[in-house]
Amino acid sequence: MTTTSRKPQVLVMCPPPEQNGGVANYYSLVSKHFRSEALQLSFFYTGSRSAASGGGRPLQPLVDLAALRRTLPQHDLVVLNPSLDPKSLIRDGVYHLAARLTGRRTIVFFRGWSPTWEGVIDRYARGVFRRVFAADRLVVLCSRFGERLTRWGFPSQAIVQETTTYEHHECVPANDPRRIVYLSRFARGKGCLTAIQAVEMLLPRFPDLQLYMVGDGELRQELVAYVQRRGLMAQVSFTGWLAGEEKYRLLARCGIMLFPTDYGEGMPNALVEGMGMGIPIVSRPVAGIADIIVDGENGFLVPSLDPADFADRVARLLEDGELWQEMSQRNRRVGRERFSITSVVARLEALYLDLLRQERGEV
Repeated sequence: MTTTSRKPQVLVMCPPPEQNGGVANYYSLVSKHFRSEALQLSFFYTGSRSAASGGGRPLQPLVDLAALRRTLPQHDLVVLNPSLDPKSLIRDGVYHLAARLTGRRTIVFFRGWSPTWEGVIDRYARGVFRRVFAADRLVVLCSRFGERLTRWGFPSQAIVQETTTYEHHECVPANDPRRIVYLSRFARGKGCLTAIQAVEMLLPRFPDLQLYMVGDGELRQELVAYVQRRGLMAQVSFTGWLAGEEKYRLLARCGIMLFPTDYGEGMPNALVEGMGMGIPIVSRPVAGIADIIVDGENGFLVPSLDPADFADRVARLLEDGELWQEMSQRNRRVGRERFSITSVVARLEALYLDLLRQERGEV
């Protein structure tokens, strides 16, 4: 299928760049930094803005599917990015079957991972799921996700573990552990209120703490009302979404990242960004977080959802400057080596080329 007269063509299906979210941000960075002499990378945007038109209509998935069928013959490899939720699985399952029926090589990169829908598939739909997503490679953000796919019958040699990424910015580090940052969408299960309550508990002992709530979402008004009611407006700042230099300038000033999530996370971009900026992380051992945070080494993993337990871990960092410094240095080093966009695009190129070379019988 691939000839020597042109570069192999890789088609990535993902949300449009203007969407605030981990997958859209990830591929915005990949698009910006992917430079290959051996491959041509292009994007097919799904979701609120279609590759074919303005998007947002009830029949938009069908419009996207028609556009996809027209463009598939021009590509050698198709990369899909589903989450483990019904809407995404149905949409991307149909797209994946369309790609396979036209003989394309495929990679399925699982992003969000819902424990609820994992249980549904485990009980009732293993066979269907395996047939629909029988790709040449399956990419996961968490070792446990890979183990689950193996249990569902996918070959272990087809499963690859990857990471999310961040773009390194040369900000002058001025990390101060008294400045705490929460960076995520304000949604239920994301631990927004828990973060505020944990800092509130610490204020009698550490009155100069400052919490930056970076993001937006459905709970914003509820969170602002809580802060106003508790008289915390001087200690808790709502910045809205920050991007680029503005975001990294703030991260360079913060010294602790607080993320008490109970959500179906893959590997949150925010934690990777925080690590790259030398910030110790206080979070929970869910999904891919447990693969990048080692409790007591580069942050703390809190089993419970009790704000007092998060306050306890933050207090340890505030009281032990040597421990904070060790965690900060370790995260800065590991973040740049493992999660920087230059490292990630190099691994992606190797993954794509390896699969295409196998098709041509070169390996």
